[in-house]
Amino acid sequence: MLKLRYFWFVCVFALFANLALAQTQETYRLQQEDVIRIQVFDENQILAVVPVGKDGNVTAPFLGSIKAEGLTTNELEAVLVKEYQRVLRIREPRVAVTIERFREIRATVTGMVSRPGTFPIRPNDDILTLLALGGNVVLDRADLRRAKLQRAGSKEVIPIDLYAMLTFGDLSQNYQLADGDVLTVPEDKFNVVNVLGAVQQPFSFPFREGMTLVDAISQARGEVPYRSAFSKILVYRENKGAPGTYSVIRANLSRFFTKGDSSQNIRLSKGDIIFVPESNTPDMNRISGIANTAANFIFVLERFGLRIF
Repeated sequence: MLKLRYFWFVCVFALFANLALAQTQETYRLQQEDVIRIQVFDENQILAVVPVGKDGNVTAPFLGSIKAEGLTTNELEAVLVKEYQRVLRIREPRVAVTIERFREIRATVTGMVSRPGTFPIRPNDDILTLLALGGNVVLDRADLRRAKLQRAGSKEVIPIDLYAMLTFGDLSQNYQLADGDVLTVPEDKFNVVNVLGAVQQPFSFPFREGMTLVDAISQARGEVPYRSAFSKILVYRENKGAPGTYSVIRANLSRFFTKGDSSQNIRLSKGDIIFVPESNTPDMNRISGIANTAANFIFVLERFGLRIF
C-alpha cells in the first residue's frame, strides 16, 4: 500500500512539473550564472541569450549592462521596456524575458534510498522531487518518521516525517530546496526481527506489518530436523518506554501445526527476538528408524559369515 501511494504522489508531481516550471519563471528572482533570453517582438535585431554575470548584470542588445540579479523576469521586462523606449525610441516595445537555463544548483539525498547522491535541481524543487531523483525510498529499511533536512550554510536541521507525507499525503513538510541542502533518510535499525537458535538459517530479517511467528520461522528456512523444539519457542519483546528491558512471550508452534491453534502463531512487532531452543527429548521415530537400519545391516553381514561383535 505504501509503495502504491508513493508511486501515486510521484506521478502527480510529474504531471504538474510543467505548471510548476511556468510558475517558477514568474516568481523566481534571477541569480548569478542564470542564462536568459531577451527578445523584442517585431524587432528581429533585438534578440540575445545572455548570462547573469558575477556583477549581477546582463548585457542587453543595444543597451549595454543592465542590473538583473534579484529581479523576476516580469520585473526585468518592465525595466527593458523603459530603456528601449528611452534609448532606441521604440514606441511600445513588447519585451519578453525567459529563463533559458537556471544556474546549476544541487541538493543531496543520503541514507535509505536506492540511489543516494548529489543531484542538480531547479529552483522551487522540493523534497519529493529529490526523493524521486534518489530512486525512491528503501521501504523495508528506512526510518521514515525520522528523516531530516540539513539547510545549506547553516546548522539548521529540520525534522521530516516522510511516513505522513507518503502514506497520508501530508505535504506540509514538503519543503522547497536550496542549493547545498542535504536530505537524510536514516536506517531503521529496529525494523527487523531476529530468529535465533535451532533453525536452518538464524538471521535478522526485515520486519513488515502483519508478520507472524510462522512467517519469521519460514524466512529462517524452518526447523532443524530432530533438534528444533517448536513447542518451547520464546519471543523477547522490548518494553515500551523502558529501553533495554524485555518481556518474554512463550509460543507452542507444535500446537499450531498439529491442532490448528492459531493463538500460538503470534503476530510479531519490529525488534522482536525469536529463540527456538533445541529439543532434549529423544525422537523415538528417528531412533526406531536407525535401529531398523542397523539390524538390517547386521543381518547382511551375518549372511556373509561376518560378525561385528
